[in-house]
Amino acid sequence: MPLSRFSKVISLFPAGGLLAAGSFFYTTRQIEAIELSPEDPIFKSKSHQEYNPNNNPTVHDLHIRRVPISQIDPTLLQNPDQLIERFSGGVWAGSAFALQRSLGTSRQPPQLWEPADLLKSKYQPGTIITDEFLVLKKSKDAILIRGGDKVSKAELRPMDGLIELRVQVKDELVEFGFKSLFFQGLGRSDRLPMPGFVVWLHEQYAKALLESGVRHVFREVAG
Repeated sequence: MPLSRFSKVISLFPAGGLLAAGSFFYTTRQIEAIELSPEDPIFKSKSHQEYNPNNNPTVHDLHIRRVPISQIDPTLLQNPDQLIERFSGGVWAGSAFALQRSLGTSRQPPQLWEPADLLKSKYQPGTIITDEFLVLKKSKDAILIRGGDKVSKAELRPMDGLIELRVQVKDELVEFGFKSLFFQGLGRSDRLPMPGFVVWLHEQYAKALLESGVRHVFREVAG
């Protein structure tokens, strides 16, 4: 999305003073920030090369959340596609993304806006999430999404971004990942695409979105 609107969203999250901030940091306490290697495949991906042809500086981060497999809804483990789809649905349908959904003004099909639609989507390539995110690629354990501006602006953008949602089952743990990469795609630049305080706010927003996605894959507790 445009930087001004992006800043507005994340500056309002979390809101409500010290109590809300304390609740936010408690809720996301199990999320781990991982340094993104320069050799990470996302930097060499076809999408990054296409949308950032001048290899301008990026703001990038990776956050992960590990969950015991016993806590995952067992029906989602029967088919890998279902797990990544539900995780993605939870990212976009949950409370963390609610404010951004409410700021949308252009609600036209086939865009997905309503939580029910976001939760049941298969997130195939071409899926449009609100009016600002486009699914580029999907595999059994990852979904790559373009963001940063209106989907209708398919050309190079002053602000562009890639988001990768990933799920990996490792023995008795399931690892959920939220990776993002923001950059100036249009023209050349030697500067980061956003100031430092916005970078920090973005990282908190990424944690909230990740946690929202994870909460939608838990098994129901009887009673």
